[in-house]
Amino acid sequence: MTYKQTTLWMAAFVSPRNDSTAHEQEKLAGCYNDMRERAGALVAKIAKDLPNLTIHDVTHLDALWEMASIASGNTLDLNPAEAFVFGGAVLLHDAAMTLAAFPGGVKELRQQTEWQDLHARYASVLSDQNAEAAKEAEDRATGDSLRLLHAKQAENLPSVSWMGPHKEPMFLIENQQVRNFYGPKIGKVSYSHWWPITKVEEELSGTLGALPGVSNCTVDLLKVSCLLRVADAMHLDQRRAPAFDFALVQPSGVSANHWTFQERMARPFIRGDALVYTAQPPFEADVADAWWTAFDALQMVDRELRDVDRLLRDRQKSPLAVRRIDGVQSPSDLARTVETVGWTPVDSTVRVSDVPNIVATLGGSKLYGGGPAAPVRELIQNGLDAITARRRLQGRPTKWGELMIRLREQEDGYWLSFEDNGVGMSQTVLTGPLIDFGNSFWRSSLALQEFPGLLSSGMKARGKYGIGFFSVFMLGDHVRVITRRYDRDAQSAKVLEFRHGLGSRPNLRHADPKDVPLDGGTRVEVRLKHVPTDPNGLLYRKQFYRESVTNLKDMIAAIAPACDVAINVFEGDELVGSTGAGDWLEVSTSVLLHRISGENSPPRQKWEKLAEMRDEEGRIYGRARINPALSLSQGLLTVDGLAASNVSMIAGVLIGTETTASRNSALPIVPAHVFSAWASEQAIAFGAATVPDEERARVAAIVCSFGGNVAELPVIRWQGEWMNRKRFTEAVQAEDELTLHVDIIGHEDDDPVTKREFEASFEVYDKVAQTAGGSSDYEWMTAITKGKGSTPVGVIEGLLESAWGVVDVDDDYVVVGEVNRSEIYRSVTVYKRGQDEEDEAENSI
Repeated sequence: MTYKQTTLWMAAFVSPRNDSTAHEQEKLAGCYNDMRERAGALVAKIAKDLPNLTIHDVTHLDALWEMASIASGNTLDLNPAEAFVFGGAVLLHDAAMTLAAFPGGVKELRQQTEWQDLHARYASVLSDQNAEAAKEAEDRATGDSLRLLHAKQAENLPSVSWMGPHKEPMFLIENQQVRNFYGPKIGKVSYSHWWPITKVEEELSGTLGALPGVSNCTVDLLKVSCLLRVADAMHLDQRRAPAFDFALVQPSGVSANHWTFQERMARPFIRGDALVYTAQPPFEADVADAWWTAFDALQMVDRELRDVDRLLRDRQKSPLAVRRIDGVQSPSDLARTVETVGWTPVDSTVRVSDVPNIVATLGGSKLYGGGPAAPVRELIQNGLDAITARRRLQGRPTKWGELMIRLREQEDGYWLSFEDNGVGMSQTVLTGPLIDFGNSFWRSSLALQEFPGLLSSGMKARGKYGIGFFSVFMLGDHVRVITRRYDRDAQSAKVLEFRHGLGSRPNLRHADPKDVPLDGGTRVEVRLKHVPTDPNGLLYRKQFYRESVTNLKDMIAAIAPACDVAINVFEGDELVGSTGAGDWLEVSTSVLLHRISGENSPPRQKWEKLAEMRDEEGRIYGRARINPALSLSQGLLTVDGLAASNVSMIAGVLIGTETTASRNSALPIVPAHVFSAWASEQAIAFGAATVPDEERARVAAIVCSFGGNVAELPVIRWQGEWMNRKRFTEAVQAEDELTLHVDIIGHEDDDPVTKREFEASFEVYDKVAQTAGGSSDYEWMTAITKGKGSTPVGVIEGLLESAWGVVDVDDDYVVVGEVNRSEIYRSVTVYKRGQDEEDEAENSI
C-alpha cells in the first residue's frame, strides 16, 4: 500500500468533500508531494551519519500515513489543510538526524549548546588526551547531539534554506505563501513528537485558521499532533529493519536488538479497541534480548495510545479507534502474538517490593553511618551544586551565592532548613530525578534539556549518585522541599511534602508566595526526630569516653570548612556563624583549625602557621603544616570544600577526591613534586623553631616520608644527643661501627620490667643510635608519593656511604640499655665500615 492509498490520504485529497473544493485538494496535495521529494533526499542522508539506526528514509515516512489510518479508523478525519500539516510534520519529524539538516554542516552543529554540553561530558571522562581520544569525544558528541537535537531542529526546517547550484536558496516547502503560513505550525508539530504529552496539551490546543486563496479549512493542531506521535510510535515492522540492510550495517548492542525484533514484526491490526502486533518467525532463545526489546517498545506504544486517548477525550474531541496495545500487560500475554520458541518469557526483572525500606537502607544509616553529619553534608552539597550551576548559567562572580542553614523551634518541634539561591527545580525535576533513587540529575539527559550550556560552561557537580537527598530522612520523617526556578516567577514555585517519611506518598502543591525563596532557589526543611541537644539529637556528641553538646555553627563549620560558597548559620532569626566563599585560604590559622577540630590554640611560633600548597601555575592543593604531635590529628581531606576524612601527620586542609559513595573517605590530589616541595619548606621552618629536638626529629621523619629534604633537622639520636646530617657525618667519621634501632626505644610486653619502671628509669647505651617515630605508610600519603618517600634510616645509610664508602650491614639482637640494672634487648641493624677492593688487595699483600 502506498501512502496515496491510505484512508486518510484518500479522504483528505481524493474523495469529494463538503468543506473544500477539488482545486484546494489538488493544490495542497501537490505541495505535499513536492515537499516529500525534497524531504526524501534529506532523510536519505540519515543512514550515513547514524548507520546503526533502523530505517528512517522516505519509506518510514510513507508508512506513518498507514499507521495513522489504522489508529484513526473511522472515528477521526483530516481535512486537506490538516492532512498537509500532518504530512509535513511526518516528513520533518526525524529529518534532522543528519548533518545535512544543518546547512552549515558539522561546524554549525558544534555551535549548538547541546553539542558543546555533550562534548564537555565525554571529553571529561577520557583518560587519554591524544588526538584519537579527542576525535572519539567529538564523534560521540556529534552522533548523540543529532539524536538529541533532531526534534528541536525539525521545528526550524520549514524556514531553513540550502544554496542551490545557481546560488539560489532552496526550501523544503517550495511555495512561499504555503511555507510562510503553514511552515511554523508544521515545525512546531514536528517538534512536539518529542515532548511529554502535558506540553502538547499546553502548547498545541489551538486552531489555525484557513489560508486565503489556498484552503477554506482550519487546522486542529492538537488532533494533528496526537496523530503524529501515535503513528510514529506504532511503526514497528519489517519495513524498518530489512534483513539485507542489517547484513550491510551490522549493528551491535541495543541497536542490533531493535533491528532483530522489527525484522520479524508484521503490520499491526485492530481487534476491538486494541492494536495487535504479531511476529514471524518466533523468537528463539538466542534472540531473547530482542524479544524483550520488543516488549519494552510495545509498552511505550501502549503508553502513547493511552495518553492520547485521555487527552482527546478530556478535550471532547473525536478519539482514535485504538486505545491500547493487546498483550503488553505481561510477557506471557504478549508471547501469544509475538511468539517465542524453546523458551518462555517470564518477567523476572529485579524488583524492589519495599521501596521505602531499600531507600532507607542504602540512602540512610547503612551507607552514611548513624551520625547526623552525613545528611547535613549531603544537603549542603545539593545547595552548593545549585548555586554553582546558577553562577555558570548567568555568568555570576566566582564567590556569588549564599546557603542559609537555620535551626528553629516551632510549636510542632524543631525544624532544620537549608535554603540556597541556586537554580531551583522545575516540577519535572522535583517529581523526577530528585526522588528517583540512584538517578543523579546532573548526569542525566534531562539536565541538558533543563539547563542547556551548563556542562559546556565547565560545571562539575558534586552530586554523582542520586542518593544524597534521601539521607534527609535520617534526621526526620516530615520533610518539605520548596523550590522556584531562578528564571521563573514566584507563582511557579512548588512544594513537595513528605509527612510520614519514605513510607508515605509525597504531596505536590503550589507554594505560598511568602514561603518561596525570594530570588529563586530551593529550601529543604525537616522536622527533627529528636530535640537537638538530647542523646541522638543533632548537636549531641559521644566520642570515646566523652559526651558533649556542640552548637550548630561549629557543626556546620566542621562539615564545610573550605567551600567556595558563603554559608550563613541561623538559630531562629539570629545569625550565629558564617563562613565566606573560599575564605579558608584567607582566615587565620587558628580559625581554620578551629573549624576542623574545634580547638582554640592561636599559633605562637612561625612554624605553627599553615602554608599553602600551590603548583607552578598557582593551582591550590591545600593549606597545612606538618603536625609532630602524637595526639589527635588536625589534618583534614576535603572534597569540594566538604570534610571527607581525617589524616595524620599534618594540620590543616588538603584537597581530595572521594573514594566512596558516602563521601566519608578521600584521597588527596596534590602532585608529588608540590607535596615534597612543601614538605621541604616545612623542614626549614621547623629547623628554626624552638621545639624539643625529639619533636623536630619526628618532623624530619615525616618530611622524609613526604619525599622532602630534611634540611637541618635532626635525623638520629646518638652518643647522648640528637644530630642533624652534618653533625652525624662529622661524628661517624671517627667510628667503624654503628648500632641503629629504628624508632625511639619503648617498653615491650616481654621486657623484664613494668612499663612504669621502664618509662621512669630506662637508660640507653651511648653506642646505640635511635631514629624518631612519627611516620608511617598511610594510604593517603602513598597516593601522593606512590611509595617513593624516604625514611630517616634511608638518610642515615646515605650518610654512612658518603662517610665510609663501603658499608657492611647486618641484623642482630643486642642489649640496648638497662632499667635498674635489668638489661633491655632489642632487634637492631649493625653497620660496619667495609673495605673496597683496592684496600682488600693492599691488605692481602
